[in-house]
Amino acid sequence: MWLRPFELLSLFVFSVILLSVTHGIAHASTVRFVDGEGEILTEVEFKLHQDIVYLPVETLKTVFDPEMKHLYHSPKKQLTLKIKGKELRLRMENKTVNIDSGKQTITLTAPPIAIQGQPMLPIHFFEKILQYLDDVEVLYNANLQRVKIMPKTSSALETSDGTREWVIIIDPGHGGEDNLGCKSHNGLLEKEIVLTVAKQIKTLSARHGFIVHLTRDQDVYKTLIQRAQTANRTQGQLFLSLHCNASFSSHHKGMRLYINNPNGQIRSKFTSMPVFGKKRLNIITQVNFLKQSKDFANILRKELNFLAQDPIVITEFPIITLADVHMPAVLLELGYLSNIDDAKQLSNPDHLAELAEAIIRAIQLYSTSVKQSSNSNGFQE
Repeated sequence: MWLRPFELLSLFVFSVILLSVTHGIAHASTVRFVDGEGEILTEVEFKLHQDIVYLPVETLKTVFDPEMKHLYHSPKKQLTLKIKGKELRLRMENKTVNIDSGKQTITLTAPPIAIQGQPMLPIHFFEKILQYLDDVEVLYNANLQRVKIMPKTSSALETSDGTREWVIIIDPGHGGEDNLGCKSHNGLLEKEIVLTVAKQIKTLSARHGFIVHLTRDQDVYKTLIQRAQTANRTQGQLFLSLHCNASFSSHHKGMRLYINNPNGQIRSKFTSMPVFGKKRLNIITQVNFLKQSKDFANILRKELNFLAQDPIVITEFPIITLADVHMPAVLLELGYLSNIDDAKQLSNPDHLAELAEAIIRAIQLYSTSVKQSSNSNGFQE
């Protein structure tokens, strides 16, 4: 059956109106909740209202406290939550949250609202309030609509009993006149991105008691030997080299992790050695730290996966950037500057800050695991 012109026009107008309506409160998608290991807890349908993500109250029972109870008084627009042994009182369209009859008052950035008669909580409630109810940290990734709920990380550093503070070496790749660094189509430079992240890591580290040394803190060129010497002189517990990637294919994207393994992928019957020019790989030092490097790489991958659209891969092969470093060492590629999406993210200061925070959390978790392992073996670092 053929439609006449005015019928086609009416159908088009109806479609536009329908699209506009569904873009408001009726719009539905999901938020994925994960635990500290990155395992999926659940996916919950959310409603978008005035560009704010809202979730059903029952989400708290699924992801946080199975014993949670709630009572909603519709005429008064009042919501009472009994959760983790505390009582919370909220009112629709009001940003204030009262805990235990006003003993503690917290202000949200957006208020709870009722949608189709049901109370809904803004995503900021989960970010801010849960930490007051239990010993947890909550992270929200707005780009990927993910929420991570994990035990609060605690630094393993103790100096009052004479144990040594952790020293971390951050190596921002390239710099100065080094022409091996990557560049995006719009002029974004690898050396500037990695230096920005390295400086943010150093700033954040002060809050957690880490001592962070940068192999360069400005736009200068340093050889691989100079960078390794800087790291080894400081006798650090961990070395992290930061880089960006590039490819002839614009489809290659995402973060990558590398550790130095002389028996890794690059040695095959099709590869002639030495693979890095005339320099022979110094494999002795890194072989001794291979397990620790793998441990840190796995922890770092879990933290960074929260920010990544696709799962991050850890690759092992002889890599000269790490070969002369006398401590556990990992190389992190922050993304492909040859990929439009990655380059856009790496030009976003908020994303760079999230990367720095994820790296700090990984260092915390790794240092805690090392200390726990040392204590269980009956000795200190």
